[in-house]
Amino acid sequence: MTLSKLLRRFIDDNISSYVIDEHFAILENPTFSILPNHPYRNPLVVAVYCTSGVGKGRINTNIYDLHPDSMMIVLPGQITELIDLSDDFRATYIIMSDEFVSSLGIGNTFSLNSIVASSPKTVLQERAKEALESYLSMCRNLIPIENNPNRLEILQLLTKAFFLGLGYFLHGEREKSNSRNEELTTSFIKLVESNYTEHRELNFYAERLNITTKYLSRVVKETSGKSAMEWIEKHIALDAISQLLSSNTSVKEIAYRLHFPSQSCFGKYFNRVVGVSPTIYRERHLKERM
Repeated sequence: MTLSKLLRRFIDDNISSYVIDEHFAILENPTFSILPNHPYRNPLVVAVYCTSGVGKGRINTNIYDLHPDSMMIVLPGQITELIDLSDDFRATYIIMSDEFVSSLGIGNTFSLNSIVASSPKTVLQERAKEALESYLSMCRNLIPIENNPNRLEILQLLTKAFFLGLGYFLHGEREKSNSRNEELTTSFIKLVESNYTEHRELNFYAERLNITTKYLSRVVKETSGKSAMEWIEKHIALDAISQLLSSNTSVKEIAYRLHFPSQSCFGKYFNRVVGVSPTIYRERHLKERM
C-alpha cells in the first residue's frame, strides 16, 4: 500500500499534515478510521511520538502502552493492532516509505531493524526529546517549500542526521558485527516479505541469493537468533493471524490466499507453528474481545 492510499484509507482528511509524494509524511493528531481490536499488516515505517494521554496497541504478539514523551516505531510487515486510546491522546506521526528509509544509507539496516523490532517503544529523555522536536520543526519548515528542487534530498539528510544522532539516546552503543552477514540476512528477510505466500522452501531463497541453503541457515541463525525457516513461518503465521482476526474470511479462503494446496494442509501448518488450529485461534480471540 502506498503512502497516499494509506492516508486516504485510514486517516481523516481534516488534519494538519506535511507530505512529500509517496515518501514521507508528518501528521499532527490524526483521527483514525482503524477500528480497535482489528489487526492489520503495517506497510510503512511509522514513528508515533505521544504528547498527551495514553495509547495502547499491539505489535505482532506484544502489547505496549504509549505515554507522553515516549515514542513507538513500527516497521513494515509487522502486524499492528489498535487496542485503545484515551480521550486526551495526542501524538505526532512520522510516516516513511521503506524505500525512503533505505535511501538514507544508515549503517547496517538489519542491526537497526533488529533493535527497533525488539524494543519498539522508547521513553525519551530530555536531550532526545529536544532532538526529536528540533527535527520535526525543521521538517515542518522545509516540506511546504514545494519549488525547492532539493527538498527531498534535504529531508533525507535531515532524517539521516536525526536517526544517527538520536540512535545513541534511544539504544545506546552497540557492538559492531559482521556487516556482510547482516546485509545477507537483511536481503533474505526482504525476499521472505515479498515471496512467503508462494515460497516456503529454503532453496528458493538460497538460489535467489546465490548461496547454499546450509550457508543461508547458518548466517541467518547467527545474525538474527532465529533460523531461516522460523522467519518464513513467522511471516506466514502473522499474515494468517491478521486475516483470521480482522475479517470474516473463511479458513478455506485464507488457505487459498496463502497458497496452501488445501484447507487441511493450512490447518496442520498453522497448528504446528502457532499451537492451535486456525478455527480455535479465531474463536478464542473473539471471546476475549466480548
